[in-house]
Order: sequence, then structure tokens, then C-alpha cells
Amino acid sequence: MRNFQKLVAVVALSGLCFALPAPSDSDAAKKSTKHKAAAKAEPTKDELKELKQAIEQQQAATQQLQEQLKQTQQQLQQTQQQLNQAQATANAAKAEVATVESNTTVQVQKVQADLSDVKTALSTTEATVAKDEKAVKELEHPASIAYKHIRITPGGFLEMTGYFRSHATLSDQATPFNSIALGGFAGGSATGNTATQSNYNPYLTEFGMTARDSRITLRADADAGKTKLTGYFEVDFFGTSPTANLSQTTSFTPRIRQAWGRAKFANGWSISGGQMWSLVTLNRHGNESDNSNLWIPNIIEAQYSVGYDWARFAEVRVNKAIGKNLNFAIALDNPAYLNSGATNTTGTVAGVASLGAGLLGNSLVSTCSTVGSPVTGVVCTNTPTYSTNLAPDMITKLSYDDPKLGHYEIKAISRFFRDRVVPTVTGSGSTAVVTPGWNNTALGGGIGAGAIIPVIPGKVDFIAQGLYGKGISRYEDSGQYDFLVRSTDKNLSPLKSFSVLTGFETHPNKKSEIDFLFGDEYYYRDLYHTTPTVLAGYGAYTAVNSGCYYENAAVASANDAGACTGNNKNLWNAKLYGYYDLYKGPIGTLRYGAEVDYVERETWSGANGIAPKGNDKTAFVTMRYILP
Repeated sequence: MRNFQKLVAVVALSGLCFALPAPSDSDAAKKSTKHKAAAKAEPTKDELKELKQAIEQQQAATQQLQEQLKQTQQQLQQTQQQLNQAQATANAAKAEVATVESNTTVQVQKVQADLSDVKTALSTTEATVAKDEKAVKELEHPASIAYKHIRITPGGFLEMTGYFRSHATLSDQATPFNSIALGGFAGGSATGNTATQSNYNPYLTEFGMTARDSRITLRADADAGKTKLTGYFEVDFFGTSPTANLSQTTSFTPRIRQAWGRAKFANGWSISGGQMWSLVTLNRHGNESDNSNLWIPNIIEAQYSVGYDWARFAEVRVNKAIGKNLNFAIALDNPAYLNSGATNTTGTVAGVASLGAGLLGNSLVSTCSTVGSPVTGVVCTNTPTYSTNLAPDMITKLSYDDPKLGHYEIKAISRFFRDRVVPTVTGSGSTAVVTPGWNNTALGGGIGAGAIIPVIPGKVDFIAQGLYGKGISRYEDSGQYDFLVRSTDKNLSPLKSFSVLTGFETHPNKKSEIDFLFGDEYYYRDLYHTTPTVLAGYGAYTAVNSGCYYENAAVASANDAGACTGNNKNLWNAKLYGYYDLYKGPIGTLRYGAEVDYVERETWSGANGIAPKGNDKTAFVTMRYILP
């Protein structure tokens, strides 16, 4: 800035020096006069000397100004050089800063990478330590027993359950939904079978306590190269025997629930065989029979729920995993034919089974006898009857699983029925006429679907499943009739029915579970003509139901009423149940639960339009100790 000011001063001085005043007219006149005078007279020596000195002084001043200008220009050049140098220095500094920043970024990234490596190494170390700790813990407290390369895992639970029913059924923890007492009739059997009338009484409530649902399980697992082998065995204590009663000692026998084996291959194929949950049962995922793969209602009621489709008997199953989401399975199940005794002609048909009730098997109580020692009472014996089956039931299922959308499945059942019409003889001796016997066959089957949809993952699941067809009652929870035998031609007629179960399964927190289910089963009429004007069959309009409103046959007769023989039309069941885990840890789980049920039974209207109904209300409480 100072150099610039000097430059301005020099330029100003130079202007003053070189700017000579313009001559005026008077001056010109004077010069003209002088020139004229000079022309006349030459200048003196002193005057020339003064003029020369003045010129020299001007030249000296001019030279001084030029030197000052030159110095100023040099100073300007130096200043410009300094500016250029400063700019270069600034650019170099900027480049250096950029380099430093780049190097710093690289160093930061390297430090971050090193830190990530350290974290990974630390995580790996922690995982290794946790794995080692788990291995040590498993060695100290093994979950399974090692035996010749086989892992054997015991399990099960001990349970004590109390129940209260508004109408007595004398059925322990399993309610016979298909035989709830009708109206005021102390029997309730759809067939009017007098052997069962003492079992169902609407005038008495019922309270009981039982430990029969306690279970013992044993599982074996082994790896044979690319093949995984599994065996499973499970029992409870719902078996009966002639010595089993509630008088002094129960003596209930162990009952096989499951006993099966499976080979699972690396290519997605698996084959299972034994007594297991049937393929018709709804799965949580896949098509396998493991309890963890199945949706089994976590219900205290041992007969589960009206509308639940299931079975548990001998089965051979082949399953193929198709990718990660699809599974296709086919199974052959041990069959049994549940004949409608209400329409059977006694003595003329062989090879069929009788209707089951509750968990007692395929037949009702058939023989009762009095005992006097050590306790006086009545002991009733269950004598099961078996059908002579034509072929196994065939079940197929296709399932789809998605982590977010849930589990979906469709299934189909094929059944093959057969009976034998035995020969009959009319007359005797030489006049006897023998009518030869023959076999009848019929085809039954149905289709079904199911889904488990996560409404709130891990908290709330929506459950839905159903089945529709003919001759499929054996796979429906209430266990009605598969078919009827026509009294005219003795042919088999599979009964049409459908079942549906829906509800919500919730887990508010890790210790509790609250579920709600609603189930329904509907049985269609199946009628045929015995004469051109008379209809018979299942749900016949001529069925006598007037006796269903009286406590016993004698009172009904005194009131000019008939029997109680109506066939079931519709059963529905609503239930709310829940559990709380008081303790859950390495030594097992201590669980408490409660359940309330309402079940209603409706029959087809018979003579005079009489269609009696019945209902039962049950409350359960339970305590379970579940083995770890």
C-alpha cells in the first residue's frame, strides 16, 4: 500500500514538472519584442550561463524523477513477486491441507477397519466362549443321554387337573361331545342305548380330580451321514382295564399315544412310520409329525374341541420338501369304520365297528358287573369292536410356509368302506331256505384346509381349519358315524358332514398364554325310502324324540312318550383358556392354567317336529410340572 502511495506522488510531481504554462497574448508580444530586440542585440555571457544552469537543473530533476519511477517500478515488481509467492504458498498450503485431510481420512478408515476387525474378533471370541460354556454346561447338565451315537432325550409332564361340569357325563377329563344329555333325559345317547343312560344326567353336576393326562416321552436322534434318524415314544394314562375305577385305587393303565420312527434325507425326502398324529392334523409348519411341527390346541380338555380335525394311530408317511417354502406329503392310515347302529339291522351285517365315546376307543361300555371285594361297586368293561378293513385311508397334504405370512395347507382324504351281509335262513329242515351273503363296498372322502397367520408376530396368531366330505367323521373331534347301513338293501351310505375350528392364540408375555377357540360340526340328513311313502335313515323325520324330555323310560312311558333316538345335527363349542408359568428355568416349568367351556348339541327333528337340545358347561383348573 505504501509503495502505491509513493507511485502516485511521483506521477504527480512529474506532471507538475512537465506541465509548462501556455503563453498568453501579452507574453507573445513581449517575446516578439524581445526577439526583435535580440535580433538587434546578442545575449550576454551571464545570461547564457544562467540559462544553461536552469537547463541543467531541469535535467537533474528529470533524471531524479526517472530514478524514483524506476525504483517504484522495481518495488511494484517485488510486490507482485511477493503476491505471486504468497498465492503459490497459499495454494501449496491448500494442497497440503487436502493431502493431510485425505491422509487423515485414510487413517480414520484404517482405524475403523481395525476397530471392526477387533470387534469381529471379540464377537468371535465371545461366541467361542459362550459355545464352550454351553458345551461345559451340557456336559455338566446334559439335555440328552448319549448311547452308541444316539441322543436319547426324556421328557413329559406331571399334571393334576380338577374339573366341574354343569351336567354329569362320568367321562373324567375327556368330554363326550356327541352324547351331551338332551332335554331332561338322563341318557343323552343318540341311539337310545340303555347301557349308557346312567352315564349322562342333566340333573346332576359333576366334580372330579385326575392325573391321567400326565405323560412320559422318550426321543432318540442320530445322524447317519446325510440321513437324520428320529424315534419318538409317548404315553399317558387314559387306558382302561376291568380293575380301573374311582372307588379306592384308579389302576388306569398306560396308553400309547405315539410310537414312531423317521428317516430324513438331505435331498428333502423323509419317510415316517408308526403311531403318530395323522397327516390330517393341522401343522404349524411343514408336514412332519413332531409335536413342535404340529398345531395341537394347548387345551386342558382331553377331548380337545368340537371342530378340531385330528387322529392318532398307525400311519406311513412320505414327505418331500420342495424348496424352502413348500412341502408335499402322502400318508396311508390304519382305517376303522364307525357304523351308525341306529340304522343297522342287527345280526345281518358284519365287519363294522361301533361308535366310540370320549377316549374309550371305538365302542361304548358294553358289560357291567357287581364286585364286592375289596370295595363294593359296579365295574363296567369296555369291549372294543374292530372293523375288517378293505384298504388303508389315504391322505395327501400340500403346505406353504412364509416367515411373515404364516403357514397354509390344503389336504384331501380317501376312504374305502366294506361290510359283509351274512347269510340268512328261513324255515327249517327240508323246507329251509338259505339266502347267500355278499359284500358291500363304498367310497368316502373329503377335502380340507388350514392356516396359522401371525397377526402380531410372536404375540398373536389367528388359527383356522376345516374339513368337508362324506365318511370322514372318524377324523372329526366329536366322532360321529362314518356311514349308515340301509335296512332295505344293506348297502353302505357314507354320511356327509363338515367341521370348522377358528380362534386366536396369544402370548401377552413370555410367561403367559391366553387362547380363544370356537368350533362347529354339522351332520347332514341321509334318507332313503323303505317304502314308496316312508323315509328312513340318518335324521329321519319319523325318529321318536318325545322321550328326551323325561328322566327315564318309565316316566316317559307314564306320560305316553316314546324313546329318545334323535340323530345329531349340529355340535358347537366355545372355549377360553390360559396359562401362567410361575417358574421357567433349567430344571423345568411350573405352569398353572384354567379353562371354561360351553358345548351345545342339537338333533334333527323327528316325529311331530321334536328336536331336543342339550348343553354342558365345564370349568377346568390344572397344575403342570413340565420336564426340561
